[in-house]
Amino acid sequence: MRPILQWIDKVSEDDSETGCCVYDLAFKPDGSELLVAADMKVLIYDGSDGTLLQSLKGHKDLVYAVAFSYNGENFASGSADRSVIIWTEQHEGTLKYIHNEAIQCLAFSPATCFLLSCAISDFGIWTQLEKSVSKQRTSSRCLCCAWSCDGQLYAIGMFDGTVSLRSAANNAEIKKIERSSGEPVWAIAFGAARSTVDVLWQRDSNIQRSTFGELLVLVDWGQRAGFYDLEGNQLIREDKKLGYDPTAVEFFNYGQFLIICGSNRQVILYSREGTTLGTVAQMDTWVWTVKARPNTNAIVVGCVDGTLACYQLMFSTVHGLHKERYAYRENMTEVVVQHLANQTSVRIYCNDLIRKIAVYYNRLAVQLTDRVEIYRLIAERDDGQLEYRLVEEINRAFECSLLERRLQCYDHRGLKQREWLLESLIRYIKVIGGPPGREAILVGLRNGTVCKIFVDNPFITEILRLKSAVRCLDISHLRGKLAIVDETGICTTFDIKTKQLLFQEPSCNSVAWNADQENLLCYAGGGALCIKADSFSSHQQRMQGFVVGFSGKRVFCLHMFTMIAVEVPLSNQLYQYLEQKMYKEAFDLASLGVTESDWEVLGHDALHNFQFDIAQKAFHRIKDARYLQLIWEIKNMIKKETKKELMLGYIKAYEGRYREAATLFKKSGCEQETLEMFTDLRMFDQAQELLSSASGETQKALLRKRADWAQNSNEPIIAAEMFMASGDYERAVNLMIKNDWIDMLINLAHRIDRSNVDVLRIIGNYLAKKEEYTLASQLFQSINDIHALINMYVDAELWNDAFLVASKFQKYNEEVYLPYARWLAENDRFDEAQKAYHMAGHDMEALQVLEQLVGNAIRENRFIDAGYYNWMLSMQYLERYSENPELNEKFLDYSNRANCYYAFDIIHKYLAEPFTSCPADALINAARYLAFQKEIYKISRVNILYTLMKQSQALGAYKLARYALEQLSYLKTPRRFEKLIETDALIIRSKPFTDAEELLPMCYRCGISNPLVGTNECIHCKTPFILSFVSFEVLPLVEFFISDDINLKEARQLISVEPPLGQNKNPLQEQMFHADDFEMAYLKTGACPFCHVVPHKRTNYNFIDDNNVE
Repeated sequence: MRPILQWIDKVSEDDSETGCCVYDLAFKPDGSELLVAADMKVLIYDGSDGTLLQSLKGHKDLVYAVAFSYNGENFASGSADRSVIIWTEQHEGTLKYIHNEAIQCLAFSPATCFLLSCAISDFGIWTQLEKSVSKQRTSSRCLCCAWSCDGQLYAIGMFDGTVSLRSAANNAEIKKIERSSGEPVWAIAFGAARSTVDVLWQRDSNIQRSTFGELLVLVDWGQRAGFYDLEGNQLIREDKKLGYDPTAVEFFNYGQFLIICGSNRQVILYSREGTTLGTVAQMDTWVWTVKARPNTNAIVVGCVDGTLACYQLMFSTVHGLHKERYAYRENMTEVVVQHLANQTSVRIYCNDLIRKIAVYYNRLAVQLTDRVEIYRLIAERDDGQLEYRLVEEINRAFECSLLERRLQCYDHRGLKQREWLLESLIRYIKVIGGPPGREAILVGLRNGTVCKIFVDNPFITEILRLKSAVRCLDISHLRGKLAIVDETGICTTFDIKTKQLLFQEPSCNSVAWNADQENLLCYAGGGALCIKADSFSSHQQRMQGFVVGFSGKRVFCLHMFTMIAVEVPLSNQLYQYLEQKMYKEAFDLASLGVTESDWEVLGHDALHNFQFDIAQKAFHRIKDARYLQLIWEIKNMIKKETKKELMLGYIKAYEGRYREAATLFKKSGCEQETLEMFTDLRMFDQAQELLSSASGETQKALLRKRADWAQNSNEPIIAAEMFMASGDYERAVNLMIKNDWIDMLINLAHRIDRSNVDVLRIIGNYLAKKEEYTLASQLFQSINDIHALINMYVDAELWNDAFLVASKFQKYNEEVYLPYARWLAENDRFDEAQKAYHMAGHDMEALQVLEQLVGNAIRENRFIDAGYYNWMLSMQYLERYSENPELNEKFLDYSNRANCYYAFDIIHKYLAEPFTSCPADALINAARYLAFQKEIYKISRVNILYTLMKQSQALGAYKLARYALEQLSYLKTPRRFEKLIETDALIIRSKPFTDAEELLPMCYRCGISNPLVGTNECIHCKTPFILSFVSFEVLPLVEFFISDDINLKEARQLISVEPPLGQNKNPLQEQMFHADDFEMAYLKTGACPFCHVVPHKRTNYNFIDDNNVE
């Protein structure tokens, strides 16, 4: 701290040169005017230069106090004449009120226009809203008063050593502070809360955290100062001993410092906690009052001899820097250590005046008034904050100055280890470090000499000598270069080994080498900061202040009292290295910190010049996976001895310089790479232009790629045309099919060569799907694809067309008739399905169908259908008889089943239906026929015998009825028949034991009648009866054999002599009918009742050879 006298004046009485006491001072809030209470006047001075502006007369006695309002619109003066005058800003008196005794002190509220005025035995508060001022009596004499910073409290100091704290709201006393000494409290002041707060304490335990808040300081004539909070609690246990009688106290610099004056004729500066910092002014008489000028570091003092003086306090910067750690003094008693890169800091409270600071790696040295304290960095906490701990103290006072020739080295115990005497005054010292105990120091002297000193060596090493004094110097990272700024402002750099001058730059005030880069330095001067790399030209940017350090891409500049870390761009220096193809140096520089775009420029430039390691590192920094992949591919190309032009082409392509890449590809003879590049980029016009001289296959490949792009770009018409132009008909057809372009497909089918069978087949299948059968059939026939043609007809169920094709190409019968058979079966046309299976050559499936039909008909009691399907099965086995004679048994079995089911259908309908058209004799004949057959599934013997019994009774065949009843007695009859059978059994007992003769069957071979209970053959000649399969009567037919001596021709002539008889014959089977019975059955069913075939009536005769009788 260094006080500078700005102006001085002496206040004298009227018409006399004798000085009069300056009782009080007050500044206007903006500092433009100073009020002085002296004699019976209020003097108004210019606050900046001390010019007397006006003298106000309004009091009749000595003026003891003056005060300005918070807004500067009013001020007040108090006098021994008991009056208080309120003055306007224009220096005109507007109001006057009276106390009971002389006015002692005045104070305006800092928040409102309230004036506190204190007389000897009372006090009052004036406001603009109230006309009168109410007074309150005090128990002791009032000496001083003050308001809190927020205007909520005010305090009055008393002669009896007490201080009354009162609320501004109701004037009630909150707390009464009583001093133990009982001495008069001569001055009090409220101090604002601190602007810098830290919870880390390093020294005095008397200091409490609450001193950071607003506090009240009072001084008494017991020569002590006390510190209290707003509740009246003492903050520091022990009062500050002053050693003189204080007359005034004032907070300074926004409450950070305290100024006290008094009987010692001095104005002394203290910290807000009471630490003595130094003397501001030494006067000739008692200093009665002191005031700080608002918003400045100036104070004005008033003495009892009328001296009025203004002093400007200059606070010097005390700081230290090592790499990125910067330490500086704050509030004169505190050290703030900052890590400039991490933006973290720690505050150390020393509770003493700090004179010097030094920082080196993890050590911090602080010189105080009578000692040196050494701190060590313990660790960086999890929150990034620093923490220093006091480790050693040197209890000795040092007088440190750089303006002498002597340099001394002390250890941490305070013992002097070494001393160097230099030939000239020291102007600059730079600690450059080294091994512990062998550190080196650079010293710049006034005579221009630069020396190097090692702390373990008593000898001084001269590096070089300049013509003028050294102002600043620094050595490079690897100790190879030295930069010096001399007294004339010229910055000069040298090679230390060769002493060669590298460059000079005028108008500089400071210089610093980069701590991480050997060839990078910065220098400042003339409001500019210059960054220089190697021997290239420097780059400037605006900056005020001095360069004190350069680490990474941060330049540390000291401007006024502030250390600033400025991030400087290194792009220009990077580009300078790249212009000279110095890629290693460029990478080292970029590692200090450049933008992502600068890393890209470095990577691309190195890549173009085949510096792949540098390029790979650069792209890895910005995590550019594309170019890292490219570098990996190019390294593989180098192993394969790929042409340089091809590798450059790939690089250009990755950079988006496609025409250059295509030219390089073409130059290296790699048309395929050009094609792939342009097609991937959808730049088909450029590809067509550059590949105009390429081979036809390459051009077709280009067209295909272009078609793919058009398809992906939702332009299918263009894509289809491109596919056709490139000869890729299959993809063109698939695209047309996808978009249902039938017309385009038909046109393509007409244009395309018939050899493209697969493509034409695809078109034909699609046309068939769209039911364009005529076009599709023509297309299939044009390529002779009969299989596809038949499949189309089958899928479309155009069976007639399919049969027509199959008739021409017999080998496709199966492909036609097999699906036809299945279609018939699905449509319940099983009879036709069976025939179709047979036509398809799938006899087993035909048999399975018939067997399934038989089973279904039997389960559903459709016995006539069951007989028909059994007959068809028998015919199937008969056709296969020639191939497998063992099938004859199956033929006979199924033929018999067919007859039985056919006959049982009559019985079933008789019992199931309420009415029947079948005559009784036919029912008897059918029942007799079935009664003598073997048991067959679902043919009920109970039904047969019951029908036989009922109809026999009706027609008078009682013997046959008794036979039926007897057989029924052996069977388990249904419940619904039991009573009926019992009733008939009783009735039959009344009947004779004979049958009606007209019912007895006659054998037309032997002419003898057979009993009704006989079998289906004559009991005499054993000739089987031939029955009519409508009424089941015995037909008058006899089998005869031609004699061996008659040939077939003669036999036919003999037979032809007989008159012809009408005969109905079914060509598919050999069942016999009465002509009348057949005609009646035909009229009912429209076909043969047995085989469902419509017969053709003939009048001629069909003869069957002996070999074909079976």
